[in-house]
Amino acid sequence: MRCCLFALVTLSLGVNAMPHAPQVMKKSTSVGGQKPFSFPLANGFPNIAQGSDALTEIEKQAHGTLPNGALPTEIADNSVAVWQLIAFNELFEVAYFSNLIENITDGISGYELASPAARNVITTALEAVRAQEEVHALGANGILQAAGRDPINPCEYIFPVDNLDSAINFASVFTDIVLGTLQEALKVFGSDGDAVFLGLVGSVIGQEGEQNGFYRTVDKSALPPSTQPLLTASSGPFLLSALYQTVIVPGSCPDSLPIPVFGALNVDTSYLKAQTQELDFSYYTNETTVSTEGLSLVYINGQNTPVVEKLSNVQLVDDYVHFTAPFPYQEYVMDGLTIAAVTNSVGPFSDASDVAAATLYGPGIIELA
Repeated sequence: MRCCLFALVTLSLGVNAMPHAPQVMKKSTSVGGQKPFSFPLANGFPNIAQGSDALTEIEKQAHGTLPNGALPTEIADNSVAVWQLIAFNELFEVAYFSNLIENITDGISGYELASPAARNVITTALEAVRAQEEVHALGANGILQAAGRDPINPCEYIFPVDNLDSAINFASVFTDIVLGTLQEALKVFGSDGDAVFLGLVGSVIGQEGEQNGFYRTVDKSALPPSTQPLLTASSGPFLLSALYQTVIVPGSCPDSLPIPVFGALNVDTSYLKAQTQELDFSYYTNETTVSTEGLSLVYINGQNTPVVEKLSNVQLVDDYVHFTAPFPYQEYVMDGLTIAAVTNSVGPFSDASDVAAATLYGPGIIELA
């Protein structure tokens, strides 16, 4: 059953493509000599007590409070895995935006804004976003605790950006992946009898969408605030590997989620255009010979049925399997987020969850305006 995917499926992310000019979503390595980011924040987050002055200040800056209704004391195991992943991601987002605000405020090279007015607009918006993510993280862990489950603790993080433009673009791309994954979360709650969470998560989806409209409009590419009429679906495993492979310092996470991690899939094409083309991919292998028999390259875009393509021009070079596959942009109008994955099946696949269940390497992330 697809409701079980958060507990049983693995995930991975290889690269992020900027609109019309892709860049690699790098693994957890230092960029510009930066030190790993670690909690707590100056306000004590994530250790914030109910009724504390710190929580009151967070809610004030977030322009809203945690829900004040009673929380369920029992939830299904698959719903627990969803909330664990949500908490895991929200902790990263608080770290990311805290670091970004600090870089802008301190005028770190690459993060300067010549106009004080522009700096004030962006930092004010990001401070609200950070506080809202703090509320999301506290809420997710609060749901786990109310059900007698252990909360998720933060990791240490390295951010694969070194300037404001790339930082805003990265925020937009990972928000797209989150928006796709929360679609699957709704399916899990609906299938497992935890429909009480549907409205709550629906409100978070809308809120994250508002954030992404801001990131896209302040991007130097002058993108429209919305990407697609129907946003690309994702799966919990894809989000988890996106985090492990791009921002998590290896070995720094105190908690283990019941969601494995796939091998990384790299999108090696140096420049993507909004047109049908042949793309270059690669993934790491420790094998001395390579066989891609039975493997497929699958694209997920919008709410369309996943597109299955053959792997061509396969070569093994320095422990990496390199191959090409068609990117059928024109046929499917593949704007916005596209998730690519190497699967152990030729399909057919009904949705993103089906693709994740068969994924060996991925996802490669492609994003076009």
